[in-house]
Amino acid sequence: MELGKIIERLIDKPLDEKNKNLLVNRDKEFELINLIINYQPYGIYGICGETGIGKTTVINNIHTDFYTIKISLSQRESQDTILYDILYNISAKTEKDIEISSEIKEWILEEISYIKGFAIGVKFFGNGDISNQKQKTPRFNYFKAKEYLNKLTDELIKKYKKVVLIIDELDKESKKEVLLVLDNLKLELQKEGFVVMVSLPYSIYREYKFDRIHRNESGNLENVIKDIIYLREFTNSEIKEILIKRIKEFIYYFNESVIDLIVDYSDGNPRDAFWITQKLVFEALSKKLSKIDKIFAEETIKNIVNEYLNEISLTEKQKLMIDEDLFPGKKEEILKKAIENIKFPRSTAYSIFDKLLKTGIIIEQNGIYRLSGKSKYLYIN
Repeated sequence: MELGKIIERLIDKPLDEKNKNLLVNRDKEFELINLIINYQPYGIYGICGETGIGKTTVINNIHTDFYTIKISLSQRESQDTILYDILYNISAKTEKDIEISSEIKEWILEEISYIKGFAIGVKFFGNGDISNQKQKTPRFNYFKAKEYLNKLTDELIKKYKKVVLIIDELDKESKKEVLLVLDNLKLELQKEGFVVMVSLPYSIYREYKFDRIHRNESGNLENVIKDIIYLREFTNSEIKEILIKRIKEFIYYFNESVIDLIVDYSDGNPRDAFWITQKLVFEALSKKLSKIDKIFAEETIKNIVNEYLNEISLTEKQKLMIDEDLFPGKKEEILKKAIENIKFPRSTAYSIFDKLLKTGIIIEQNGIYRLSGKSKYLYIN
């Protein structure tokens, strides 16, 4: 059935130069990134956003006039493996330009072979030529790796005057691990003429904003990260545009109200929009439908949401706060309505609000709280 071809257009993968025509309204973010790269003399800068919002797509489409190294981390088991991965990737990308890079690359290959053995070495680098002659398993030579990174960055700056290093996939790690890595590599990465752009977990953005406003507090992330480019959630109209760009050849299979349901479900995240659309198409194929209408879509989404969220057990009082009349708004506004309209004690209202926020039934975007598009299928429909 031709409907199945839609699935090909909904694969959730980062966009590169070849399909950048599918990008929607990231001009402001690219402008800020370019300003940082062009005018900031050095520093570590973050690219933050929710999972699935398009950090790798943005990274793939950063283009500069300076010598640029883009790397994607694959080994993130510990602070040691992250450092080795960064160092190996930079040396591999620059060995044709910088003499010391080949020496560093060979040293890392030997180290990993020595530490992990042949099988792990192959997994780490995809290289079947790694030798396995050593018998004892030593610790990572962290300080030697930092020394090499320091030399390599010095050589790059010496040759190219200004270098841009872009690191992807670090956002997959915990906030604690990411900050530990960046803090420990400050001296090697924060040099005049060396600008580092790195994808970061969304949780770091919240803490960074707080540290920027509140002085003399613990943390002080600005000592590590000079600035953060936040990839905001897409608006409903932007999600609709993203979706239609993907399936425009097959748009007549969907009632317009179905597209609106998908957009509402997505909560501003393209990944969620692609996923639920795929689910609808698969279900339509299994029922041999030639078109997807609103009734079918609502029932299917409701079944999917309940299947995936049925582990969330809420009390009757908690369900009372899942009320569209209370949202959207700032936290204090919503709690005031809950206290007045539902007659909740203040402590109860706060407790329920935090529970719903933690489970994802309430979501926050730029200080405004609203019910997620998914939650409505749990207790409202």
